[in-house]
Amino acid sequence: MLIGRKLSLFVYLLILFILVACGRDTEDDVPLIFAAASLSDVLEDSAEVYEKRTGKQVDFSFGGSLTLANQIARLGAPADGVFLVGDVALGILDDADLLDADGYDTILFNQIAVIGSKGAKPLAGLVDLRDRTGRIAIGNPELSPAGEYAKQAMENSGIWEDVAVRLVMTSDVRSAMAALISGNVEFAVVYASDINYKDGELFEQLIVLEEGYDRIFYAFAPIIGSANNLAVSEFISFLSNSFESKEIFNAAGFGLHPLKD
Repeated sequence: MLIGRKLSLFVYLLILFILVACGRDTEDDVPLIFAAASLSDVLEDSAEVYEKRTGKQVDFSFGGSLTLANQIARLGAPADGVFLVGDVALGILDDADLLDADGYDTILFNQIAVIGSKGAKPLAGLVDLRDRTGRIAIGNPELSPAGEYAKQAMENSGIWEDVAVRLVMTSDVRSAMAALISGNVEFAVVYASDINYKDGELFEQLIVLEEGYDRIFYAFAPIIGSANNLAVSEFISFLSNSFESKEIFNAAGFGLHPLKD
């Protein structure tokens, strides 16, 4: 069973890697950053500002942080840099000697939240999900840090075993949100920043959880030996110092932290 499970995960990663490799059609000097799905809106908006200010472009491949880290470390996916969530994903790259001696820079923080279908009543606490009916979408903890944080919060609230049969596992946090918006589930555990997502009018914010899980941070790192890792560093420096970019992240609900010197 365990061997089959690992094989299925490897096949899943391989398929995603092939899709990324085949789908990229850009200039050789345009850096490719593998980034957490929850950053898709803010990074794409920031990249537009970056191009207007500098004339330079940036490409992204979005997905669950653990999936992306494994694509790079295990399958050699052509990333020039990463912008991922949590120590586990970055540890995969560090163990593969793909990060430089300085490690990585933490520049964003987040929280998790529960959203529901339109008309759903607010939750007094996560434990209230035990008494609600309907399926709950979360990122798969093996692929998505958001899913691991959701699992931690549910375990610490004592409801994990009670709601396990109602959980729908998705590849990343945005897929969990999509499952809710499409009507396939009644609840989803997402990031607090997703509450400000462009389709926010299609769901109800039920509760933002401030504790019960590990601190959520996003970190940037160029990949050692990649063709355009210096261009990645230039883009991240822009994100950290640009007033427009800071406004984009603030509006989305991310907590900002300056890059280390």
